[in-house]
Amino acid sequence: MYQVVVPIDTDEERAMRAVDYVMDLIAADGPVGDSDKLAVTIVNVFEEFTAVDEGSRVTSAELYDPDDLPTAVMVARDELEDAGIETEVVRCHGDPSDEIIEYADSVDADVLVVPTRKRSPVGKAVFGSVTQDMILGTNRPVAVV
Repeated sequence: MYQVVVPIDTDEERAMRAVDYVMDLIAADGPVGDSDKLAVTIVNVFEEFTAVDEGSRVTSAELYDPDDLPTAVMVARDELEDAGIETEVVRCHGDPSDEIIEYADSVDADVLVVPTRKRSPVGKAVFGSVTQDMILGTNRPVAVV
């Protein structure tokens, strides 16, 4: 089974770019061949934070709900499942790049498919911090879409 890990945040457009890439993996000329040989895990990370405002302190742990998935995650999952692709959704709490890499390692992922924000031609030369952290923090292949 070819294991793909796809980190998705709240942006539906980026989520659909990742879905399109995964669909290309099973296209007639794709490297996987068919959906029966592909397993996808969508990983959504609720970023850890602490906020202080006029003496009040709120931590992300107080707001974290493992069942409160962004619409982008649900749309991506539904698209993949409609295509017959085995899809799992995992929600984590912590540092996004650390959580994603840790999960990819735990399932021995074959590739991480990372959708990025649109950038200017010059901006494309430099990835976002989470994408860069994942590229530098893993020995696994990372497909930036």
